[in-house]
Amino acid sequence: MKRRWIWVAVMAGFLFSMGASPSEAKTYTLRIQSVYPEGSHGPVLLKEFARKVQEYTKDQVKVELFWPGQVVGLTEAYDAVAKGVIEGTYSCLIYYGGIVPEGKTEWLPFNWRTTEESVDIYLKAGYLDLMRKANTPHNIHYLFPMYSATMGAMTKFPVKTIEDFKGKKMRATGLDGPIVKLMGSGAVSLPATELYTTLQRGTVDGVIYPFYTLDTYKLHEVVNHIVLPGFHTPSISGVYLNLDFWKSLTPELQAALEKAGQETMLASAKGSDKWDKEAIEFAQKHGVKVVTLPESDVAQLKKACASIWDNVAEATPLSKQIVEMYRTYLKAKGGL
Repeated sequence: MKRRWIWVAVMAGFLFSMGASPSEAKTYTLRIQSVYPEGSHGPVLLKEFARKVQEYTKDQVKVELFWPGQVVGLTEAYDAVAKGVIEGTYSCLIYYGGIVPEGKTEWLPFNWRTTEESVDIYLKAGYLDLMRKANTPHNIHYLFPMYSATMGAMTKFPVKTIEDFKGKKMRATGLDGPIVKLMGSGAVSLPATELYTTLQRGTVDGVIYPFYTLDTYKLHEVVNHIVLPGFHTPSISGVYLNLDFWKSLTPELQAALEKAGQETMLASAKGSDKWDKEAIEFAQKHGVKVVTLPESDVAQLKKACASIWDNVAEATPLSKQIVEMYRTYLKAKGGL
C-alpha cells in the first residue's frame, strides 16, 4: 500500500510539472511596422532583432514585421502604437515632434561627433532613460535606438564653402530646415520617395539625407557633391513599443527584449560606420565629389546652430534637461 501511494505521488508530481511546462507558457504576438523600405539597412537589422527576440524568449514572443503602409501610414505609426493598433514601430521620433517634443533632441545638429560618443551618451550618460521618460506619458516604451549612418548635404551644385549654399533650394525636414536656412538656403519639405525625381527635375538643388542613399536610392545619378562633415554623425531611428504590451510581459521576457534590442543597437553602430565608409567609396567610384568644408566654416555653423539647440530646449523641462546633458557631456569631451 505504501509503495502504491508513493507511485501516485510521483505521477501527480510529473503531471503537475507537465502542466507548467514552457510549451504551455503564455505567448505574445509583437507586430512591428517599419516606416522604412524592407531592403534598406535598418530593416535588415530589424529582421535580425525579430529573430533574436524569438530565440531569447524561446518563441514566447512571436514577432511579425510589416513594411511601409501595410498597416498604417508614416505619420500615423506612433499614434497607432500608442493606441494598440499595432504593438510596435520602427521609425524616427523627429516625425512626431508635435507629439513628443523631446524627440527633436535626437536630431540636434552636431549633437555627437562619432557613433562611439552617441552610444556612450545613450547608455552611460542616461539619454536612453530620459527618452523613455519622455515617451511614457504617450503610452510608448522606447525600446532602443538604431543608427542610420551619417546624414548631411548632397548637392547638384559645386560646394567649397557655406557661401555656395546661398539662394539654393534644399530638401530638408525637421530640424534640418533651420540648419539650411542658417546656411542661406531655402528649405523644402518632401517625402523621401520623391527625392530622386525632384532632384532630377531641379525642384530642389540638394538634399539632407544619409550618404549611403547615393547607392540605395541611386542618388549618385542626380547629385554630384557630398559635403562633409554631416549634420548628424550618425542619424537616429528607433523601435518603439506600446507601453501596455510592454507591461504585460514578464520581467524575464522584458529582459530578453532588452538584450535583443541592445545587441541590435550595437550592431547598427558598427554597421553605421561601415555604411559611411562604403558611401564615400561609392561616391568616388561614381564621380560624386567629396568635399570637406573649411574648419572656420564648420565652427561658424556650429556656433549658429546653438540657437536651434536653445529653441528645442525651451519646448519642455525634459527637453531642457536633455540639452543641458548634451552640453555637459560635450564640454567634458572637448566637443564644445
